[in-house]
Amino acid sequence: MTQQKKIPFWLIITVAIFIALGGGAFGIFYTKKTIQTPPQQTETIGGGFQLISPSGNVVSNGTFRGRWMLMYFGASRCLHDVCSQNLNKIGKVMELLGKKSSKIAPIFISFDSEYDTPERLMFYMKPFNSKIIALSGGELAVRDISILYHVPFKTVQATEKTKLIDPFDQFILMNPTGQYDRSISTNESAEQLAETLNTIIQ
Repeated sequence: MTQQKKIPFWLIITVAIFIALGGGAFGIFYTKKTIQTPPQQTETIGGGFQLISPSGNVVSNGTFRGRWMLMYFGASRCLHDVCSQNLNKIGKVMELLGKKSSKIAPIFISFDSEYDTPERLMFYMKPFNSKIIALSGGELAVRDISILYHVPFKTVQATEKTKLIDPFDQFILMNPTGQYDRSISTNESAEQLAETLNTIIQ
C-alpha cells in the first residue's frame, strides 16, 4: 500500500499567509475603486434639491410643486455670455405667455459654486425678468443636481485664475408633480419656446 506524502507544515503556513495577504490587498483595491468611482447617471431625470436664493432663503424642488419648472443651468461667469442671452429669452417667453406664465417657475441654477454667492446673483439678475428665480449652492449641491438632472458640468479656463461655465444647451421642463417632461434646445427662439409651452400647459 502506497503511503501518502505529508505536506510540510511550513508550506501550509506559507500558503495561508499568501491567501490572507492577497485577500486583504484585493479588499483594499476594491474599496479604493469604489470610493474613487463617481456616482453614475440614473435613467430618471430630476430629483430633490436644496439651493439658496439671492435673498438667502433655502429653496427646494418642493417649493415649486404645482407649477411647471422651466430650468436653465449656467452661471454669471458664462462662456460667450450665452447665459445672459438665454435669460433674456426666458424673460420674453414669460411675457409672451401672458396669464399662463403664472403656471411656470422659470429657474436659473448657477453651477459656479465658488463665485456665484447669493449677493452676486442678486446683482447679476437685476437686468432680467423679475419672475426668473436664480439659485446657487455649494460644490456638493451643484454636483448632485448635475447628476440628478443629467446636466454635464463643463468649465473653460479663461485666465490663469478664472474659469467660465460652459452652459447646458437645453432647457429642462418638469411638470407640476415634479416629474421630467422634456428637454428643449436653447437654440429655439422665444416665440418657438412660448408656442411649445402654450401647447402643453393648460
